[in-house]
Amino acid sequence: MIRKTMRVGDVRTSIKLEPDFWTYLKEIADQRHIRLSTLVNEVANAAPDRTNLASTLRTFSLVHAQLRTQALHRDLDQLTVAGNNQDLLKVMETCPLPIMILNPDREIKQINKALATWLNLDPKATIGRRLDTIMILRAANLKDMWNHLASGSMQRGSFSATYVSPGRVRTAQALAVALSPVAEGQPRGSIILFETLSGKN
Repeated sequence: MIRKTMRVGDVRTSIKLEPDFWTYLKEIADQRHIRLSTLVNEVANAAPDRTNLASTLRTFSLVHAQLRTQALHRDLDQLTVAGNNQDLLKVMETCPLPIMILNPDREIKQINKALATWLNLDPKATIGRRLDTIMILRAANLKDMWNHLASGSMQRGSFSATYVSPGRVRTAQALAVALSPVAEGQPRGSIILFETLSGKN
């Protein structure tokens, strides 16, 4: 837990939150070009009947992340239909969740900053490797899912993924969305969004 002291309204207040919540709140503040204390005051003012400011900030963070994820799902659906790769890369980089793009052979073509940070990976050393060589993947009929995504007979599928390295374990539920084919009749790559992250060092 990290304790920060700041002025909330007319009162100097001490707030204790987990590091991940402070990081996420700071990211929101930076994107809005405001100070972290300004964001905290906005959240506090929007919930005048709150009983605990720390709990209110946690709830705000979770709701904000859910809304961003829902918006990202909509953007991904539109972009995979349109096949606009440049816009897709922009969405990846602004997304707070880990994302990667796979080619039809499930080789990693692109990862975003959130994924590199989450798994502590060197992007240059990761590009070109197959996903199943760096993570343990589990799902019912996983092979069929990849085949259906590549053929276009399935638009999306889900699986669980686990990353293990010395002193580090990371797990997530992952969503795979089929991309538009490079050319008519060609197999499709996919974009992978890692959700419900958990793990330990």
